[in-house]
Amino acid sequence: MSAGPVTTGGADAWVLSTDTDRTPDVGLVRPGMIAGGVLTLVAMLVGSSRLQALEAAAAVPLARAIGLEDARQVGRSVLFTVDGQPTGIDVTVGCTAAFLLLPFVVITTVLLAVRRIPVLRAMSALVAAVLVVLAVNQARMLAITAGMATWGPEVGYARTHVLVGTAVSTLGVVLAGTAYLVVLLHGTYPSPAVDPQEGDRW
Repeated sequence: MSAGPVTTGGADAWVLSTDTDRTPDVGLVRPGMIAGGVLTLVAMLVGSSRLQALEAAAAVPLARAIGLEDARQVGRSVLFTVDGQPTGIDVTVGCTAAFLLLPFVVITTVLLAVRRIPVLRAMSALVAAVLVVLAVNQARMLAITAGMATWGPEVGYARTHVLVGTAVSTLGVVLAGTAYLVVLLHGTYPSPAVDPQEGDRW
């Protein structure tokens, strides 16, 4: 969105134009981004198992950091030993960050298609949301792992998986949404400025 000075009733004011995209498209940049968004959606739905395995791999060093030194990844699972008992957590389809990220990918793709937001800003907002969701989902898995290490596999999992896990996931969505909007709307709606010394003159 751009702004320019106009004179109305003798007073200088700033009005906003309706074009929010200050950077012109270069060739097939925007269509390419839209196609990339659609392909990303398909990949997240079809290939979610790959993301589950990556999330499990990222959770291993965190589990070791809280004292579970034998923690290791097996597929989409993180296995470790608590009080001599082999146990672990499984990154299921419902626990992966993919489905928390789907709304942000859909919204970004739509915004790119309707050409209301600059490409760089839209992609920066998406990156911010992705980073927050991935970090919070790792924190959720760490909380469950820590609960199992503290209270034992069965009791610890029961105490943390539903209550703590749901609370952390909800917080993550709120934080990701906030980060997304902050980046997306930054500079989109500049405040009108009127010279206080001019006043209204007819």
